[in-house]
Amino acid sequence: MNTIRLPRLPLAVSLSIAASLSLPVQATENGVDNIGPGTDGFFVLPLDVDNLPDNMFAFNLYYNHYEAKNLDISSLGGKVPGVKITSDAIIPRLDYLSPLRVFGGRLGGYVAQPYMRQQVEMFGMQGERNSQGDTTVAPIILWDLGKNLTVGAALEITLPTGDYDPMRLANTGNNFYTYKPLLSATWLPSERTELSAKATYSFNQENPDTDYRSGQLFHFDYSASYRVTDNLRLGVNGYYLKQTTDDEQYGKTVTFMGEKVDDGVRGQVFAIGPAAYLTFLQYASIEARWAKEYAVENRPEGEMLWVKLNLPFTL
Repeated sequence: MNTIRLPRLPLAVSLSIAASLSLPVQATENGVDNIGPGTDGFFVLPLDVDNLPDNMFAFNLYYNHYEAKNLDISSLGGKVPGVKITSDAIIPRLDYLSPLRVFGGRLGGYVAQPYMRQQVEMFGMQGERNSQGDTTVAPIILWDLGKNLTVGAALEITLPTGDYDPMRLANTGNNFYTYKPLLSATWLPSERTELSAKATYSFNQENPDTDYRSGQLFHFDYSASYRVTDNLRLGVNGYYLKQTTDDEQYGKTVTFMGEKVDDGVRGQVFAIGPAAYLTFLQYASIEARWAKEYAVENRPEGEMLWVKLNLPFTL
């Protein structure tokens, strides 16, 4: 699910900065994407799906905080100092599981709408924006493979409904569509342990205001938890992201000073950190997850915090 995205620099500003400081344009258009890395952690899917009620809903409320003080430009072998990027978001998401069956699994869907504050300090410039972010919708199929394993497949579509201006330093929308095939799973290998994972592959469309098409991205969220008490789990979580194709503008591969950079200015990040998961009112849950980013290439480098409240219900 798309929930949060890093702030973008206006293209004209990025190019002028690149020329004056010998820096290329970042991986993807100014280092942003429609992924929301780390969004999902423990119990990314419900278990025992075939025995869940017909027309089941779940209201999820996410809070996200991201802060970066480094901007990595690995293509030219260094980091940019004097950068501070802060992002906060509140994201309500509604899930629905129907009684209909498709390819042997139960059909469902979800919609998420973020509301965001972006703050950017970079190269002596500052920008802040508080507004609606881009909407994500998705159909999903869940397969019950036993009481301890659920597998899901979805197609997430991110719609450019957020606030965007190509000449602003901070935006809450990205101004392009993204289509993301998705596979996810939750598995209980033992009575106390739980493993969850989600993998997506992003196909980004062109930004009509800049004629820029960000490269394709592979993304993987992971988590593992151990039940300490009947209501509390502790564990680890994180994410991995790797850009697989070069960015394009005006139908051509993006270059720096007329020359193609060896790695195509492709982005990469790996993150890991601790997490806690608490259940209450029998089926409701709240979780908090923190992760620090490592092995960053051509992206901001920082720390991510997620808090998620999950309230399932039926009508």
